[in-house]
Amino acid sequence: MPSKITNTKSGCASKPAAKQKHPKHPKLYHNPLTLLKAYRDVRLSLQLSMEQHQHDFEQEYGMTITEYLDDIYAAGVEFTGTKLEHHANTMKRTAEMLKLVDKSVHLIKEHDDDEGESYYWILYYSFLSPQRIESVDEIIEAVQTHVPYMTRDNYFDRRNRALDMFASVLWGFTEKSGIWGMS
Repeated sequence: MPSKITNTKSGCASKPAAKQKHPKHPKLYHNPLTLLKAYRDVRLSLQLSMEQHQHDFEQEYGMTITEYLDDIYAAGVEFTGTKLEHHANTMKRTAEMLKLVDKSVHLIKEHDDDEGESYYWILYYSFLSPQRIESVDEIIEAVQTHVPYMTRDNYFDRRNRALDMFASVLWGFTEKSGIWGMS
């Protein structure tokens, strides 16, 4: 007869718990829609952060960060482990990810079938353009300046296919380039 384990807190009998497999490195899942929805805010945040750091640095040291780094490198001084290095690396990683997003979307546009261009403009006006367009009808109108007639249903269908293609291209880039430690 199989043994039963009693839950001491509730006093209920239950079957022995099955062993759960916990991989050392859980599979990572990526959501392209979430990434693209954050794109404008991340780009603006990076720009403002860079400007603020530049301003603060100039106020404190009386020179630009570039001039300072040139002087440090010329003197052979290391700045490993400093706050400056941490900020520089964070901004660099963010800028690299934004470049990967941009490259991925441009590759979609260059895709040799008829859909590549429409996918590009849908992604651009939906997520990447500097000015956020709130209304789907306005997005469709903007897309139609580049792509012929598009219905609302057609827009959503193409947007979903564009997001799938974007995810495929982007995560392929990151795997090949070793971004996120996945190579």
